Amino acid sequence: MKLSKRSAMLIATGVAGAMALTACGGGSSSSGGGDGETGTGRVVFGEPTAFPENIYPFIAAGNSTATQTIIGRVLPSAYNVAADFSVAWDENVLASEPTLDSGSGSQVNTYEINPDAVWSDGTPITADDFAFTWKANRSADPADGGCASVLSTNGYANIASVEGSGDDNKTVTVTYAEPYSDWQSLFSTFLPAHLMDSEDPTALCDTITNGFPIAEGVIDDISAGPFQVKRENIDVGSQIVVLTPNPEWWGEPAELAQLIIQNIGNDPTTTVQGLSNGELGVVYPQPQLDLIDQLDGLAPNVENQITFGLSFEHVDFNTSDPLLSSLPVRQAFAMALDRQEIVDQTVGQFSSDAQVLDNRLYVNNQPEYVDNAPEEYKEQNVDQARALLEGDGWVAGSDGIYAKGGQRLAIQIDTTANNPLRQTTIEVMIPQLAEAGIEATFNANPDIFAGADKPTSLEAGGFQAALFAWVSTPFVSSNQSIYYSPENGLGQNYSRIGTPEIDDLLSQMVSEPDPDAAADLANQVDTALWAQMATLPLFQKPTVIAYQSTITGVEDNSSQTGPLWNSETWAVSQ
Repeated sequence: MKLSKRSAMLIATGVAGAMALTACGGGSSSSGGGDGETGTGRVVFGEPTAFPENIYPFIAAGNSTATQTIIGRVLPSAYNVAADFSVAWDENVLASEPTLDSGSGSQVNTYEINPDAVWSDGTPITADDFAFTWKANRSADPADGGCASVLSTNGYANIASVEGSGDDNKTVTVTYAEPYSDWQSLFSTFLPAHLMDSEDPTALCDTITNGFPIAEGVIDDISAGPFQVKRENIDVGSQIVVLTPNPEWWGEPAELAQLIIQNIGNDPTTTVQGLSNGELGVVYPQPQLDLIDQLDGLAPNVENQITFGLSFEHVDFNTSDPLLSSLPVRQAFAMALDRQEIVDQTVGQFSSDAQVLDNRLYVNNQPEYVDNAPEEYKEQNVDQARALLEGDGWVAGSDGIYAKGGQRLAIQIDTTANNPLRQTTIEVMIPQLAEAGIEATFNANPDIFAGADKPTSLEAGGFQAALFAWVSTPFVSSNQSIYYSPENGLGQNYSRIGTPEIDDLLSQMVSEPDPDAAADLANQVDTALWAQMATLPLFQKPTVIAYQSTITGVEDNSSQTGPLWNSETWAVSQ
């Protein structure tokens, strides 16, 4: 099976935003929503990542945690991931638990949609919406009726048909051409067919490529979750999005009248001051070295939690770069690093549970995790790094830095702007690399997660090495988009390299119905990735959530689902 693009993992960004909360109390008990919706009180959520340019999650421009923050409880999902990473069907959207039938030799899933489920304009949610979500994501090949801007086709490309039946077209039968083990990850955000579908492939592709530009909000202000986001409640200049209860929501209504999402950046001073003076109700800051002590100092008025979830920091090497196209150079870079010292000088400063990560598909506290790192990468290995470089034709200069053919071995490491933790990580790396004769520099790149129109972005390929985080889900198939050969579509493979062996293992992994066998295949993938050395894992990244003690219901969800996963249950105590 040829997959053009695969299941996407979210990018954890983390850049500065504007602080503009003069009219937004962090935990006010006053009501307000402006439209007569149910709910009382309002909470301001301080979003630390970049204000999204698009909130359509199936294209690169909308592939961010900030997009998930806004639409996670606005657009419906068949399955949800809970705080403990368990996966459960949504009892509001569906009438019963979906079924899996493989007795006939083909995988068939059946969904029964809740008869009360409707879009916020009153249109019933039907099998048409499932079918359109599949249609919009099944292919990225225009020759196959797909659209090149589709970020991921993983799982959807395995489906042969999506058919509706029953009363009011509420029964959905999904038949697979090839098995897909993580089928519960599909239809995690499904789309309104009546507003987006078109029989004209060009028009449909235009709709997909345009997505939902942030200033315009979700198409026609549509919602099918406990919250809605209206265009009039989006202030791009101030980087504020206000969610209000969806009056057509058929489940338990949201407790709040307003959930205000304000981009505040990740400056610890801004975060702590906002909590201290009550302007912020809930924050989810990027972990910083001096932040935890400051948050602890706000007790008992402010509570905080540290969780090790499904996010990890890593370095990606751009193998299309003239220097990093060389495997010995990439290997030498990795061997030169003392990853334990990096942990000790960064996340180890505020959590004794922090440790080096030696796997790319699983993090340390997942039961499937296996330490697959070869011995030469366990500790800093300067002598072998230098031997590799010299065997590749590099000659050390008088200052100890290698050069070849008049070109200095100098590598710029890009990362997100205004992120002290990542800056510290690179500052620890620079002298380690110098010991092995590699000159490294730090670069805060504000366009690192921009689209292909920004030449220094990951998507455009205008970088040498990049430090950032992936935010995953419990579904291991989401990794395929990162490591599948770019000849099948770039997807999220920003290293721009792959092998037939890795492709074959990934294809087997996503089609394997037995979880233990799938985990074994995933670890075989990781073992092969160590040999390829196009991405180097550093550490599982802790997440920090803090909130006013007057706000109830807040619980971290450090998966791709994010901290607003249960925000309809948040309430402000009197």
